[in-house]
Amino acid sequence: MPPASPSSEERAFSIVVPASTANVGCAFDCAAIALNVYLRASAAPSNSGLQVSYRGANEAEIPRDATNLVVRAMQRAAEAMQGSVPAVQLDLQNDIPLGVGLGSSAAAIVAGILLGGKICGRELTTAEALRLATEIEGHPDNVAAALHGGFVLAATQEDSGNILVAKANVSQALDFIAIIPDVPLPTEKARAVLPAQYSRCDVVANLQRTALLATRFFTAGELSPDLFADRLHQPYRAPLVPGIAECLSFRHPGLAGIFLSGAGSAVMAIARHSGREITDALVAEFQRKGTGAHALSLRADNSGAKIFSGDLGAAKAASHPKPQH
Repeated sequence: MPPASPSSEERAFSIVVPASTANVGCAFDCAAIALNVYLRASAAPSNSGLQVSYRGANEAEIPRDATNLVVRAMQRAAEAMQGSVPAVQLDLQNDIPLGVGLGSSAAAIVAGILLGGKICGRELTTAEALRLATEIEGHPDNVAAALHGGFVLAATQEDSGNILVAKANVSQALDFIAIIPDVPLPTEKARAVLPAQYSRCDVVANLQRTALLATRFFTAGELSPDLFADRLHQPYRAPLVPGIAECLSFRHPGLAGIFLSGAGSAVMAIARHSGREITDALVAEFQRKGTGAHALSLRADNSGAKIFSGDLGAAKAASHPKPQH
């Protein structure tokens, strides 16, 4: 008697990918931290062609066809293995806010790359997945954090396209508070305001702080807001949303750091203590400028992307508690 074929559930794969906050102030385009709010996805063989279901942020704006970013990343992974993605049922559940600098596109790309490898019968190495994800994303910081978790530094080797990565776990005693204004800031607009050239003084100031900041994360040293100070992108982006500049200047005894999350519009505060007090004060800073805002209370995710056998239920069962609103 021939062996039974595997059920569609046994051939399904699911994944959990964390959000991320990039740039970390001074470490422009080279550092990011993974956070415990997630994209969950599963892919299973389908007899009805490509089918995409989506629940979560910005539901009306998410494509349910081959233009979906997760599907595109799956296809890129398949192409790297000289194959193509078979017909699949792709189920997505996303808790990561879109368009505010919390790495939603990086999470989608990482999910698609890793699921694409699995569904095509091969598990990509982390280095392979990171290289492919960086090709799609255009820069390695968010995708490196989504893959590895923790605090990551990442740099592209121009001759090979490979990515150099260093990771440090982040203390769970630190509160990460995302203050999200009711004004999205498209990455294209945020990049367009940056100058083509910088002074040596500004570049050196950022290099000094990036080196010190990385050392503090890798040695579990003391953080302070001055270490996150930036001259390369935040001064140009802050005026795009009323209230950002005031938040970046905010100080409190419990504040370990504050910076624009990615290209914005979210501002990320790191608190040693007094998280609620800091949250209320930063929301008020936006409100004083006529900008509505809300907050997410988060922790660092030190595990990064995790893939499982089974459908989306496997990803839900393995996921972490949802962030507090």
